[in-house]
Amino acid sequence: MLGGLLYLAVSAGAQTLTVQGDRFAVDGTPRFLTFITYFGAMGAPHVAADLHLIKGFGFDGVRIWPNLDTGPQLMNGDGSLRPDELNRLLFILDTAKQERLVVDVTFTYEHISGMTPTTARTGIVNATNALKSYDNLLFDIQNERNVGDRRYMSEGDVGRIYSAIKAADPNRIAFASNAPVDSPEYSADFTRRLGLDVNAYHESRPENWYTFDYVKAVVDAMRAAGKPAYMQEPNTTRDSLYYYPSNDKADYFRQAIANAKLTGAAAWCFHTEVGVDFRSGPEYMEDRLRDHPEPEWAFVTTLMPRVNFSASNGNFVVAEGGGGAAVRADRSSAGVWETFKAAVLSGGPLVSGDRVALLAADGSHYLQAVGGGGAAMRAVGAAVGVWETFIIDRVGDAGLIRSGDRVTLHANDTPWFAVAESGGGGNVNVNSTSRGAWETFTIQIQ
Repeated sequence: MLGGLLYLAVSAGAQTLTVQGDRFAVDGTPRFLTFITYFGAMGAPHVAADLHLIKGFGFDGVRIWPNLDTGPQLMNGDGSLRPDELNRLLFILDTAKQERLVVDVTFTYEHISGMTPTTARTGIVNATNALKSYDNLLFDIQNERNVGDRRYMSEGDVGRIYSAIKAADPNRIAFASNAPVDSPEYSADFTRRLGLDVNAYHESRPENWYTFDYVKAVVDAMRAAGKPAYMQEPNTTRDSLYYYPSNDKADYFRQAIANAKLTGAAAWCFHTEVGVDFRSGPEYMEDRLRDHPEPEWAFVTTLMPRVNFSASNGNFVVAEGGGGAAVRADRSSAGVWETFKAAVLSGGPLVSGDRVALLAADGSHYLQAVGGGGAAMRAVGAAVGVWETFIIDRVGDAGLIRSGDRVTLHANDTPWFAVAESGGGGNVNVNSTSRGAWETFTIQIQ
């Protein structure tokens, strides 16, 4: 009945999201996923521009609430879908497909007047059937379902909805998130008992929420479920109702995401309220993020960093012509040609041991170890392949790579290291089998 009213889905090569053990995989390759909250997408006036920006920052996905009461709502109280609002959701999802973004579709039955867990089941099954063609989605059956207020959904209701989703679409990834009124151990046990696809836990927010030891304890407990540990809602950057500590600087969030990745989490979400309600304030997500230099803008602009490398004598590495030619280490200052965009192939922030591809300033050529190593480095790679893949290691320590750290680059799984000949002033090659001064670079992250 709705068919004639629906937005006509465009054909786009969105990635396919699957679960492999306790990891997410994109197009069959395991990847650490980074999301950003975009709860009010249904009411956002410039979805295409917003999602393009989010993808450009290096995020893998967005988390949306299609029943949120700050904009058009997908469902009626009896679980039927509203045609115009379904049109709107399909437009959002098609735009995400074009940008190759994953979408966390989180349901919140408490926002729909008259809705109960029983009619929520009807609505979620209707949404499951309407969205079968999308391979880049995961469903949160109910946000913070264990909180004893209007959000509460019993374990039995969650189990029944999960079973109904799987009956309608066996391939749909589905789960229900738990709030820290219960422990991460509880969340893992809940996920395991119900056989859900993902363990999504909203960890508590103490002062040390971002530290390695704290994050490791939470992630270890979550991973006991044997499913992907999705840190769906860590500390928020701001909250209109409550005070939270250690949330006013981007570095807290950079440490948190790095520690999530290092301790085996499968995904992490940057939890900001700026995309919740578009009924007032700036129309574009970019302007909303810019309105908060710390921590929002400072965090999102370093997720896919632009980097410079200086050799041991202080000269900077340059892709001649901005790409398409030789690579040398003979510049006294860092400009456009000396700047590279670092893409982390496994996802997430740049940490020691990551495989990276380094895109030159022309946006078309990647740094390449010619022949896979044992020869020159040139900025001539047209796409990311084996020869364009380097492993970056932080000298002396593992963990998050920061601006000013000393690093080495070696060509994928070969013994060949990048070397600034004579310590700088000449060519950069990938033909050294040792790690010395000439093979060590200082990274500057913009």
